[in-house]
Parts: sequence; C-alpha cells; structure tokens
Amino acid sequence: MSIFYCVVANSHCPLAEYSNGGDESMNEFAQKLLQKLNLAEDAVESMDFEGKTYSYRVDNELAYVCVTNEAFGKSSAALFLKHINQLFDNRFGIRGKATKLELDMNPDFAFTLKKQMETFSSDKGAERMQALKNDLDNVKSNVQENINKVVERGDKIELLVDKTDQLNSQSTAFAKSSTNLRRHLWWENVKMNIAIGALIVLILVFIFLFIRGKVSK
Repeated sequence: MSIFYCVVANSHCPLAEYSNGGDESMNEFAQKLLQKLNLAEDAVESMDFEGKTYSYRVDNELAYVCVTNEAFGKSSAALFLKHINQLFDNRFGIRGKATKLELDMNPDFAFTLKKQMETFSSDKGAERMQALKNDLDNVKSNVQENINKVVERGDKIELLVDKTDQLNSQSTAFAKSSTNLRRHLWWENVKMNIAIGALIVLILVFIFLFIRGKVSK
C-alpha cells in the first residue's frame, strides 16, 4: 500500500488515526511533525525523510498528516489529505475542534481512514485522484471566471460612475446657463416695458400739448 499512516488532530490531541503496520519510527516522526504544526494558519506542505514522504494539511485549526512512499507523489498526497479533510468535516463539523479526548473519533473514523488509504493506494485510487484533480481544476476555473466577472463589472461600474459624474457636471452647467438666460431675458423684458412706458408717456404729453395749443387759439 502506498499510504502507510494517516492521522487527524486538533490543537489538543490526535482525534483519529490508522496505520497499516509500518515501522514505529515512521509513526513517531509523524507525531513529532504534528506537534510542531501551527494550527492557527492554514497550510499544505510535504517533506521527504528516510525514503518516505510526510505530507500535512492544516485547515480550520485541524491538522491532517499522512506518510506515503515517494512514488505516490506529493501532489497526490495533497489531494488525499484534502479528501480526508472533507470527509472529516462532513461527519464531525465543529466537534473536531472542540474535543480534548485523545482519539475521540477513532471508533467512527479509523475505518474510514483505512478504506480511503486502501482506495487511494489501488489502481482505482489513480482514477479517484484524477477525479479530485478535475474537481479542483473546475473550482479554480470557476473562481477565476467569477473574479474576471467581478473585475469586468467593476470596470463597467467605474465607467458608469464617470459618465454619471460627467452628466452631473453637464447638467449643473446647463442649469447655470439656464438661470443666466432667464435673468437676461427678464432684464430685457424690463427694459422693453420701460421703453414702451416712456413712449406712451411722451405720446400722452404730446397729445396734451397739442390739445392745449388748440384750446388757446
């Protein structure tokens, strides 16, 4: 089997583990690695030691560690741990972070670890691995597509804001021009009325003087 050992732990203790009977030093090294992990920061890493690959995944304050042969590959180990991560979360949820009982989930999850280790170590495991990789690629593609849509939408919104600002500036200028025009027309109308009034007064004065002159004769 390509996967020799797998363990899930929180910040307090190991929660579930399964070993296919490999040497004890391998399990001890995996436990020491587990103790050195910072569970406050999510991470995915692998390292080679004495012909074996030790891979770990930290997600949501839980650690997942597996030991494989070097031929299994670090990317395959990362996909395996991601799969175990999903299975564990689906089954235990927040309970996994809260419990302080060592191997509290072993009765419920050790068999799951065993079956998944066997599956991923078999020929079917390669198919399963490819399926997981395809799912991961699809997720990445969807995320990138959504990011592009958000960026594009942001550009459109920015363009719309610029056009709105431009229209606001134009409408302000138009309103100012309209006010000035109204004032100008009003003043022209006042001057026209004054001129007409003055003309009427002159005509009346002229008529008055004409009539007065006639009467005097």
